Amino acid sequence: MRNYRNELYTHNLHLKELITKNGVKDIYDAVSQCTRCGYCLENCPTYLVGKKETLSPRGRNQIVRMLIEGKYTDVNTAKYTIDTCLLCGACTDVCYGKVQTEDIVLEARREEQGHNNSLIYKIIIYLKGEKKLFDICLKFLFFLHRIKLSYLADKLGLFYLLGYPSLSKGYKKLIKTPKKFLHTEIKHLTDETDIKWIYFATCGTDYLFTNVGRSSINVLKKIYGNGVFMNNECCGLISYNYGSLDDARKLATKNIELYEKIKAANPDAFIVGDCSSCIAFMKTYPQMFMDDENMYKRAVDFSSNVRDIIEVVKPEHIKNINFDYIKDKKVTIHHSCKAYNNQDLKTNEDDVLKPVLKENLIEMNESNLCCGGAGAYAFSEPEFSAAILSRKMTNISITQADITLVSATSCLMQIGYGSKTSYHTEVMHYIEFIDRIMV
Repeated sequence: MRNYRNELYTHNLHLKELITKNGVKDIYDAVSQCTRCGYCLENCPTYLVGKKETLSPRGRNQIVRMLIEGKYTDVNTAKYTIDTCLLCGACTDVCYGKVQTEDIVLEARREEQGHNNSLIYKIIIYLKGEKKLFDICLKFLFFLHRIKLSYLADKLGLFYLLGYPSLSKGYKKLIKTPKKFLHTEIKHLTDETDIKWIYFATCGTDYLFTNVGRSSINVLKKIYGNGVFMNNECCGLISYNYGSLDDARKLATKNIELYEKIKAANPDAFIVGDCSSCIAFMKTYPQMFMDDENMYKRAVDFSSNVRDIIEVVKPEHIKNINFDYIKDKKVTIHHSCKAYNNQDLKTNEDDVLKPVLKENLIEMNESNLCCGGAGAYAFSEPEFSAAILSRKMTNISITQADITLVSATSCLMQIGYGSKTSYHTEVMHYIEFIDRIMV
């Protein structure tokens, strides 16, 4: 690392190097790849709704570069610019230099005052290590939500008193909560023989959208035969984006160890999950172990065997079709950011559904533009999230689609909320739709 006056990004809070599409680089070399051409501007959701240079990828890269060079000496002065980034990856996808702005922005966030020190984050990380206690606490919170106590807390101003005013708007996006978590239903999927796939239950699927997980397992069984439940830990994305790298590494290490135990007897089995955000992150596990040669190799082996559910369903798999279900239904696809931008899964869903739906598969304008969900973004930046969602719902309404398909759980929550407050469309995960049309 160059010895700049400002010693940002040189200590253990940060990744020492980034694995980029242009090779391994330190953060200064990575951010210096930006030539400020502006090609990213019209693909950045925050710039499209805010129309300010500081809300663009180019602006964010310039600010981070100035922080490293010491021209800015306090990252907190740029907090608004840094925190409003969706981390959607749309800029990198269209960038000729493939500047990985989301990774660069994350390094800046890690330097912010209070990052990874919030009470909510610490409680979540502690509870995630105590699964039974976490389940009990979450069921209790879901119960309070079902009896409208979250609504009462909002009216009494408790979210403001607790220092989390954004929750006043964010809690309204919570869906109908399940009474039973997915991992308790599929724990029997551990003793199968001749297994072809290993199901990774992401947190959103496990604790909120359990029907998505059921559909994934149904479809995987129909196509590939036997599989097992990994009984996994959280993938670590929450820690990586909002907390500490150490926490993310610990979770990744546990998942790698779980995979290696299963792989020993089933060397050809692949890991598959149904939230594109989590799967995209798991494919980048090697990024966190650049300083440990042994763990790096193990992470590479793990990540190379990770699959998104939308990439394992092929056109040839859809043979017997439930035509009664799809009759007269118009369908459109929101291409979730982390599938389209980060995993380069741009046509997988269309390739499968176009032969089935034909003219009833309606292409959406800006189908790959972020919906504004972006993990916890809808809670941390509710105004921006709402503006971006409004643009998405307008594009969906133009298609007049009866059904809108997504592949990430934050998109399910975000667009699901939009369907209640704006244009009404049935929002479902892509794999749920596949499950319904396969006979």
